[in-house]
This record gives sequence, C-alpha cells and structure tokens, in this order.
Amino acid sequence: MNLVKHAVILAVGSLSHRSQLTYNRAHSMLPALGKPLVIRIMDRLYRVGIRHYTVVVGENEGAVVNYLNTQWMPDVTVNYILKFPNDSFVKTIKTIAQKINEPFIVCSYNSFTHTHFPEGLLKHYEENPDVLFFSGASNTLSQAPQHVFAVTEGDIVKEIVTASTPERRALTLIDFFICGAPVVDYILGLTDQTNTHQESHRQFMDIAQRYIASGGKGVMAKANWVLQVEVDRDLLTLNKHLLDEGQDAHILSELPYTVKIIHPVRIDPQVNVGQGAKIGPHVYLERGASVGHEVTLKDCIILTKANVPSQKVLTGTILTTRGPLT
Repeated sequence: MNLVKHAVILAVGSLSHRSQLTYNRAHSMLPALGKPLVIRIMDRLYRVGIRHYTVVVGENEGAVVNYLNTQWMPDVTVNYILKFPNDSFVKTIKTIAQKINEPFIVCSYNSFTHTHFPEGLLKHYEENPDVLFFSGASNTLSQAPQHVFAVTEGDIVKEIVTASTPERRALTLIDFFICGAPVVDYILGLTDQTNTHQESHRQFMDIAQRYIASGGKGVMAKANWVLQVEVDRDLLTLNKHLLDEGQDAHILSELPYTVKIIHPVRIDPQVNVGQGAKIGPHVYLERGASVGHEVTLKDCIILTKANVPSQKVLTGTILTTRGPLT
C-alpha cells in the first residue's frame, strides 16, 4: 500500500544551479530529452502512483504552470504556491504542510538518480514510516562541487555536514525526501527564524539538518548514483543517462537515408538534418534545431534554433543560439 499520496515539487530556480542556458527559459524548464527537468521529476513520481502535487514556483516559473496545465497528465491534482525571493522557505513549507497534513515527498526540480529509485524509496518508507527519508549515494555524477553530505551509522543519518573526508566518509545528498508524520508535526511547529538561521540555496536541506540536530530520526535510502544538476555539463550527463535508460530515445523527424545514427539518440520533431551527418551516441536534438551536411555529433545537446554548420565535428558540447558550451 502506498502510504504517501502527495509530493511537493520545488520548481523555483536554485541559486546554486549556475546555468548559462537560462537567458530564455527558467532553470526548471531546461530540456531533458524533450521534456523540462521538472516534468522528468514529476513523471517519475507519477509512475509510482503519486497523483497530488504542490508545486512551488517563483516569479520566473510561469512556463512551468503553463506546461503542467496544458501538457501534463489529466488525472492529477496540481496546486501552486508562489514564493517570492524574500519569502521565508520555512513559512512556505509550513503553509504547505498545514494544507496537506499528512506524509509527503519533497523533491527539487534538479535532483536525479536512476529511474527506479522512487519506487524503492517508497518501499523503504512503507517499512519505516515515522522518519525523514534522505536520498544519497557515495557516487555523485555532478561536475559541480558538492556541499551537503550525510554521516550515517548503518542506514541511520547521524549528522548533515558540508564536507566528506577520508577519515569521515559521508554520502552525497540530493534534494529528495519523504517526510513521515513526525516530520510533518515538526514542520508545523517550526517558527520563522530567518533572522537567526540563514537559509541556504537548498532550503529544505536546512530544515532536514535542523530536524536531525534536534534529535529527529533520519534514514538513508542509498542510490547507485545521484545527480544534482547545478552546472551545464550536468545536463549533458543527465541526458546521457536518460538515453541509456531508454527514456524517450526516439527519432521523430524524417532524416535523409545517408544519415548515420549511432544509438542511443533523441531527435525531436521539426529538426532538420543534412545529408551524410553522423549522429550519436548520446545526442539530443531539440525541436527547431538544424544540423548541416556531413556533421559529426557525439555526446551533444543541440538546443532549439541552434545551427550546426556543415562538416562541423562536435563532442561533449551543448550548442545554443549564442554558441557552444563545452
């Protein structure tokens, strides 16, 4: 029996997500094989039975609301909470907890691990429902420096720290939690301490840290790897793993017969590809992209309206209308 029915999705752009791709779209709307990051997260939760969502958005996330209202699942309930930059996150999450008043998942738009992890996490929770479940791994795929770790004894989280050392090895954490009933009660009892407790960029992690420090019980759900998408190369890594997992690895545009495809790749509709191009492996061509003749692409993302000149060779690159990011 699934004891968790509700998920809180943090779609507000994280200040620790240092992307050069957000000049024309919100952080949470960056593409992951034809879908925004936030939708990839919500798809995974939908597949394990979650049908009720509260999505926290900021002033720049109107596109998130529009996508969810017009293009996502018809059999879900989605409520929105607008968070302004100066709003206290404690106040925001407390307001949400008051409305839900039962255990819930908390996940940020840029926290990823392998595709079946949410299912395993929920099974762990069903066996131990009165705790705060953390998600972490010894192996992080992010290219960004990691700043939040859990010190554990067995599966019990003893402390949240900002560094892992050889003498005190800790697991890298991502922003993916399950809040059991005692955690919900703890959140409801929080006072807004923004004057005395500085909130970080990963705001629910602050609450989790305070919960453990106050004597609350935390349990670790270990993943094979975690990926907190914080730099643009992390987007390349995520797309590669989604392709390897078979997530929407489709070719949806007509291609000349001389084009060579080395799977896995994803090509959106309305993509133009020239004669003799060699595409793959691990290439994503977003809708509206254009690839010249005899181009070679490997481990690349070509974003909408970007053009790859003929005979160009690109490896490990994100190409935008403003040029390449490597």
